[in-house]
Amino acid sequence: MKIAVFGSGGRIGRRVCVLARERGHLVLPFEAADVKEERADVVIDFSLPQATEEVCRYCLLHRCPLVSGVTGRTPQQQKLVDDLSESVPVQAKSNFSRGIAAMRQVCRLLASLNWDCEIVETHRKGKQDAPSGTAKTLGCDVMRNGTRKVTFHSLRCGSNLGRHEVVFATQGESITVIHQAENADIFALGAILCAEELFEKLCKNGTAPKR
Repeated sequence: MKIAVFGSGGRIGRRVCVLARERGHLVLPFEAADVKEERADVVIDFSLPQATEEVCRYCLLHRCPLVSGVTGRTPQQQKLVDDLSESVPVQAKSNFSRGIAAMRQVCRLLASLNWDCEIVETHRKGKQDAPSGTAKTLGCDVMRNGTRKVTFHSLRCGSNLGRHEVVFATQGESITVIHQAENADIFALGAILCAEELFEKLCKNGTAPKR
């Protein structure tokens, strides 16, 4: 599989390139100034919200499915991704780690208690969007499954890759669910696995992009 990686020079994008090559894929590493004429089978995007238009344009031009881990998009940028999904398959997640997927299941269950809920998320100094996309996703899960209100707290300090703490509390007792990201590989590998699954499905359906 040939994977175009947008944001290949970033912390997660670099690991996507390394891990994808280790899994036998051909990688096209793209940055903002690169000429993007070569067609890929799938796009993995860990760039910035500002690159959304460029990423969507590439996917439309080459009919490439998109796997995106970008958060913090404006409504206008998000609309570009939504419109793209009408033309090619799109998998956009705030977090590709398997641990967060499990955490979401637990939080949906606990939300049925309808206790007070607060989410504390900690990321590296300099991360721009707050609350994080993952925190928002967890909050939506909780509110859709019983809890009426969620309060968010965001910390930006040090080099933390991502810690999410969801606290459910009522009179006399509380339950806290915590996920700590210890390296960028959990996000990179999760995105690659998603791309592999998506491309395999397209191949079976006979709708994979043709080179």
